[in-house]
Amino acid sequence: FINTADELFGPITTIRCPGLGSKHIPWTAFSFTSADWERVEDMRIIISTDANEIQQYFSSEHQLTLWRAIPAFKELLTAWERKWDMPKYVLYKAAIEKALDKVGKYYRKMDDKPVYVLVLVLHPYYKLEYIKITWGGPEEQEQECAAGNPSARDW
Repeated sequence: FINTADELFGPITTIRCPGLGSKHIPWTAFSFTSADWERVEDMRIIISTDANEIQQYFSSEHQLTLWRAIPAFKELLTAWERKWDMPKYVLYKAAIEKALDKVGKYYRKMDDKPVYVLVLVLHPYYKLEYIKITWGGPEEQEQECAAGNPSARDW
């Protein structure tokens, strides 16, 4: 369609600037190269594969899903951190970094809301194991304090 649209319909739009004349924008200006389609596919993988799948964790009509919040945020952060380090996604490094900052901001806000930890503790499968494995205990708190984090917590 794009290849014949210019002949059939003329330009898709015209930009007019007073004193500079006008510029006709052809339909072909909006065609994608194979490299463009590769970028679209990369973004689909970054957004759809990671964020959309994790968003689906919270789409249950018959089960409570709050207990999934902390593991889901952690999984998303981990997936994007891996992509941030991959040479394939170097073109998107700045965008991934901003996304990591935004998701990390909300992940850290869960520190101030004990309900997220409580639902993990009350979950019949996870109980305290997830907390021990993910955040550690007194030893990890000491290591974090020694590394310069004065607000380290013993979960």
